[in-house]
This record gives sequence, C-alpha cells and structure tokens, in this order.
Amino acid sequence: MRKIIFLIPLLIMQNVFAQGPLPSDWGLKEFHIKDARLGNIDFYVTEKSIDQEKPLIFVAQGSGGLPTMILVQYGEKSIKLGTVPPDIIMRFSDRFHVAYIGKAGTPFCDTVKVEQFDAMDILENYQPSEEYIRKCGMEWQVQASSIVIDTLCSMLPISGDKVIALGVSEGGRVVPRLAVENEKITHVVCMVSGGLNQFYSSIINKRIDAATGKFSHREAQVIIDSLFCEYQKIYSDPHSTDKSWYGHSYKRWASFCTDIPLEHLVKLDIPIYFLSGSADRNAPVLQADYIKLEFLRLGKTNLTYRVLPGCEHSLYEVVVEDGKEKGISHRDEAFSMVVDWIVSN
Repeated sequence: MRKIIFLIPLLIMQNVFAQGPLPSDWGLKEFHIKDARLGNIDFYVTEKSIDQEKPLIFVAQGSGGLPTMILVQYGEKSIKLGTVPPDIIMRFSDRFHVAYIGKAGTPFCDTVKVEQFDAMDILENYQPSEEYIRKCGMEWQVQASSIVIDTLCSMLPISGDKVIALGVSEGGRVVPRLAVENEKITHVVCMVSGGLNQFYSSIINKRIDAATGKFSHREAQVIIDSLFCEYQKIYSDPHSTDKSWYGHSYKRWASFCTDIPLEHLVKLDIPIYFLSGSADRNAPVLQADYIKLEFLRLGKTNLTYRVLPGCEHSLYEVVVEDGKEKGISHRDEAFSMVVDWIVSN
C-alpha cells in the first residue's frame, strides 16, 4: 500500500518536468549564502514574475538528504525523479514567490546508476553526503531557513509583507518553530504533518494495527516494547552521526523527536492552517486531532484544521474498483484549500 501511493507523486514529477537537471528547467533561480556558522546554504526561488510584488511562500521540505532531482540511469535508459513536490511550485507560482532551501551538502541534481529501475528502492537507499549527515537536524534546518527568509524579504518585492511558511511532512514539524523564531513569518501551513513526538507515530500505528486485527495485542506490545528500547538508545546518544535507525542518524532522530511542534504552535498568534489525511500512517491523524483539541482547551482561535477523509501521506485516497486498488488524488483540492485560506487571511 505504501509503495503504490508514495510513487504516484514521483511519477507526476517526472512527467511534468521532463527536461533537464538544471534549476532553470524547473522555472527556478538558484542562490547561495555562505554562513560562518552554518556553512553553505543553497536556496531556490521561482523565476515567474520574480520582479513583481507577490506574497512569499517558503516551503520546508520533507525528510531525507535527497537532491531536488535524481537522474536514474539504467542500461541505455534514464528517468528523472523529483523530490520537491512540483505541483506546489506550479500551483502557487502564479500568485506567490515560492522558495525553498536545498538539503545541506546536497546538489540540486544527482545521478544514480542501477541495473533495474525501482523508484522506491532508489529513494530509500540513496546515500546522502557526509555533510548532510553531520548537519541534519531541526537546528540546522530552522536556522538556515530563517537566514534565507530574511534574505528573501530584502531581495524580493513581497506584497503586504505576507510571508507564508509552508511545511510538508517533516517540513510541517519545522515551520512552527521557524515561525516562533522568525517574526517575519505571518502565516503557517502544516500539511500531512504531526504535532507530537515523531516517535509516537509508530506507536499509534501499532496500536491501531492491533485494534483492527492485523495482529494481536500481545504481538503489538512486543513490537512497541522493542521500539521503546530503540528510542532509549537514541536519546542516550543524541549527537551520534555514526549510529543510525531506519535510514537516519541518531542525531537526526534525537533532534526532531526532542522538539515538539505543538509546543511552538500554541505560542503563535498568527494564522495557522493544519491539513491532515485520515489514513496517513506517516503522520497519523490522531496527532493532529490532539492539536485541534489543545487549541480549543486554550481558547485559541487562530488555528484552521482540515482533514481529508481516506487520504494517506501523499494526499491520495485508496479505493477498490473491480477488486483492484486505485489511488484518487486530492492534491489539487488540498492546494486550492490552502490558497483560499491564505487569500482570506
């Protein structure tokens, strides 16, 4: 199930941006900042009407040390895979300046040679740079993003000083803290993200699996106990870049699983939009439901919370037709909802 849905956006990316591995082929301009403390920061801005006054959308990407594009070569064939959602760039670039930062130590495009093409296998086994592994974490991403936002605000004509920090997946965990630390941000959008400890997502999923009969409650408890053992190892060695778990260093896990987005969200008085899919296992909707509940408890009215029923992490709904699974995209619907909300706020 996860493979089928996750690959759909990747195939869209390949078809939409079928030309070249350069930023300009994506309608982007590339910029660089060299910071004494953070090192090199690469960032990209949509070229469309870049000299015209428009609000700014800063996109915080999802997890992994992936380049924007991966050129996969197998035999005499090649295919391009994108890792930054192109429909966000295309959907918003008419009305907004759209910008994002590259991952630390990661080129815009990288080439991978394989014997057989398997997009999921390539993405899960892509080897990020040593610099990315060394710097990867909430701290570098928030600090680098804040510097880039300050730079963008001085270099672009931004209408109404409206700066929207939009986080997708892991990026949705970054933007709440980013908005607390950078007062230039006027709106926050979190898409398919969580608000509690990221480790909690796996625990939620195992409890749900047991409750729905995928396996017994006893089997679920054994798995959850083993997860707690892994979490203890990570928290006991939070700065290690040599040890890893599920494709990420201990440092990365400890960084993102020590910083709790909800604690930042409740500090904000600016408009917040939180969008979830009810079938999302990467960012279970139960975490997002708790965010809404906490805002109600505190009497805060600056949160707009929306759930797309049946949608998983890439905002596709899985339906069964003639005994076969089929993915129905709700991405256009989701992005239209975000645009309408920004305009009305």
